[in-house]
Amino acid sequence: MVNNWRRLIGGFGLAGALVLSACGSSGDEATPPLDIDAAMVEIETAAEEFLDSSGAPGLTMAVLFPDGDGGVIERTLAVGMSDVAADQAAAVTDHYRFGSITKTMTSAVVLQLVDEGLIGLDEPVSTYLGAGWAKGYVWEGVDYGDKVTIRQILNHTDGFAEFAFDPEFYIQSSLRMETPYEPEEIVEWAVKRGPQYEPGGDYLYNTVGHVVAGLVIEKVTGKTAEELLRTRLFEPVDASDAYLAPTVYSPEDGVAGYVQGELKAAIDLLPGYQPYREEAAVGDFYDVTVAPQAVLRSAGWTGGGIEAQADDVARIFRSLFTTVVTDDELVEFLKPSAYSDYGLGVSVGEKAGAKTYSHGGGVPGFRSEALFAPDLDVTIAVSTNLIAIDPDIGSLTDKMMEIITAAFAAAAAAE
Repeated sequence: MVNNWRRLIGGFGLAGALVLSACGSSGDEATPPLDIDAAMVEIETAAEEFLDSSGAPGLTMAVLFPDGDGGVIERTLAVGMSDVAADQAAAVTDHYRFGSITKTMTSAVVLQLVDEGLIGLDEPVSTYLGAGWAKGYVWEGVDYGDKVTIRQILNHTDGFAEFAFDPEFYIQSSLRMETPYEPEEIVEWAVKRGPQYEPGGDYLYNTVGHVVAGLVIEKVTGKTAEELLRTRLFEPVDASDAYLAPTVYSPEDGVAGYVQGELKAAIDLLPGYQPYREEAAVGDFYDVTVAPQAVLRSAGWTGGGIEAQADDVARIFRSLFTTVVTDDELVEFLKPSAYSDYGLGVSVGEKAGAKTYSHGGGVPGFRSEALFAPDLDVTIAVSTNLIAIDPDIGSLTDKMMEIITAAFAAAAAAE
C-alpha cells in the first residue's frame, strides 16, 4: 500500500494531526476546525473494505478539502495492487483511465464556446459540421441527421446507441486491435445503427454524442480537442499528468486493467483476444491491458479518453464548477432534461445529504467516479482497476461522503 498525502494550496505547517478552518470566515470571526487527518484515516479504512468486498485489485483516489481561505487541501491515497501478476503495489502516481468523466470536461469546453458566441446550445449540430453530417439517421421515416442539437448530444437525448454495450462493436473492434478509431468512424457506426428513439424525446446514455461534441469544438476553433482541453482545463489547475487519448497517451501505462464476470466471458470469445488469453488470465480476472490497446484507448476520445493521475482529475473536475464556466453557463451545465437528472455531461444528485455534481467512468479494465459537493467545497476522484465490480464504485464514494459530512458536522458542533 502507498499512502501519500499532499497539500497543494495553503501555507499550513504539518505537525501532528492536521486541523484547519475549512468553512470560510471574514475578519476575525471564528470558524469550525475540520480534522482532515482523522477523516482520511476513516477513508483509507473504507477503501480497504471496498477492495475486500468488491474483489477489486487496487484503487487510487484524491480528495480536495476547503482550506477556509478559498483554496484547497489535497490528499491522495492508493490501496491494493496496480498489477497483480507483477506484484506491484498501487501508487498515487499511477495513471488510470477515467473514462466517461471526460464527458463533463468536454461539456465545459462547449459551454465556454457558447459564452464566446461560437456555439449555440439549441443550434443543430449541422450548423457546425455541415448539412448531411449524419445523413441517414432515420426514425420512423424521418431523417434526424440535420435536426439533432448541441444540447441533445450533451444531455443524451440525441437517440444514439452506446457502442460499449454493443456485441457487434466488440467483435469489430477485436479484429482491428492495433488500429485506433477515428472519431468519424464512431459517428458513422452510430448513424448506421440508427436512433434508439425519436431524438429529443427520451434519454439514453451514450458516448457518441460527446465524440460529436469533440468534432464540433475542433471545427469552430480550428484547434484539436486535446489542445483545447489542455489549455483551457488542464494547464490552469496544473494538471500536468492528464492526457486525452488517443491524441496524447499517458507516458506511464503500468496499471493493469482487469475485467470479470460477463464482460470477461464475452472478451474470452472475441477472436482478436485469442492469442492473449493465457497471458491475460489472472485468477478469476482477465487483464485486458496485455493485448494491443489502440482500439480501447481511442474509441472514447472526447467522450471517454482521459488518462490521468487522480489528483489531476480532482483539480480539473472542481474547476469545472468553480472557475471554468460563467454563472449563466453553469445554470445550463446543471439543467437536466425532462427525462433524467443528467445535465450537460454531469449528473446532479446528492450523497449523505450533500448536493453533488458527478460523473462515473467505465472502460474495459477501469471503473471511476468524480464528484464535487458545492456546499462543502469538497471534490473526490477515485478509480479502480476492475470492471464490472460489485458493489460498484459509487458505494465507496457514498461512504466517503458519509465520513466527510460527519467530519463537517463534528467541526460545527465543536464551534
